[in-house]
Amino acid sequence: MQIMRADRGLLITLEGIDGAGKTTVARVLQKRFPDFVFTREPTEGPLGEMARSTEDPLEQLFLFMADHANHFRSCILPSISKGKVVVSDRYIDSRAAYQGALLREMVSIEWIYDLHRPWSRMPDMTLLFRIDPSVALERCKKRGATSIFEMETLLREVSRNFDIIASREPERFVVIDAGRGISEVADRAASEIERFIRRRGCQTESHV
Repeated sequence: MQIMRADRGLLITLEGIDGAGKTTVARVLQKRFPDFVFTREPTEGPLGEMARSTEDPLEQLFLFMADHANHFRSCILPSISKGKVVVSDRYIDSRAAYQGALLREMVSIEWIYDLHRPWSRMPDMTLLFRIDPSVALERCKKRGATSIFEMETLLREVSRNFDIIASREPERFVVIDAGRGISEVADRAASEIERFIRRRGCQTESHV
C-alpha cells in the first residue's frame, strides 16, 4: 500500500464510547500507516494511571488534563512540529463527552473546552466511531471490562454528548458506523484519513 504523507504536521483523533472498537481500529491503522505517530490518552504514564485509578469525576478531569498537558508537550507538539501525522486514540473530545456527562450538574461541555484552549491544540480531523451503547456494553462485557464508564445509562449520555460535539464542528468530524465488522470499519477509517490528507495537500498547493 502506498504510504500516505502530509506536507506538514497533522493531528487526527479517534473518538467514541467504550466498546466502539476504536482502539482495535488504531492497531490496524498503525500497520497501514507505519510512518504516522500513534499515541493515546490517557497515557500509560503516572498521571494517566492516577486518572484511571480515581473515581471522583472532578479529580479525574484535572488529572486527565495534567496527563494531556504532559502528553501534548512531550509527544504531540514535537511530532507535529517535525511534520508528522499524529493519530491519538482519545483526546480532548473524550474529556468533554465523558466528564461533561459525569459532571453535568457542575460544569458544561463548553467549560471543559475553554479550560484547554489557551494551551492545547484542537485536532485537524476527528473520526467518531458511533455505536449503539447497548451493543458497546456487550462488547465490554465480553472482554471482561468493568468500569464506571461502562454503565449503559452513562454511555448513552456520553454518546449524546459526542453527537452534540460533532454537530457543532461538522468540518472536523467524520462519523463512522462502528457496529459493522472491524475490517470494514478499519477500511472506512483508512479511506477517510487518505482522503483528508490528499485534500489538505491540494489545499496547501493551492496557496503556494
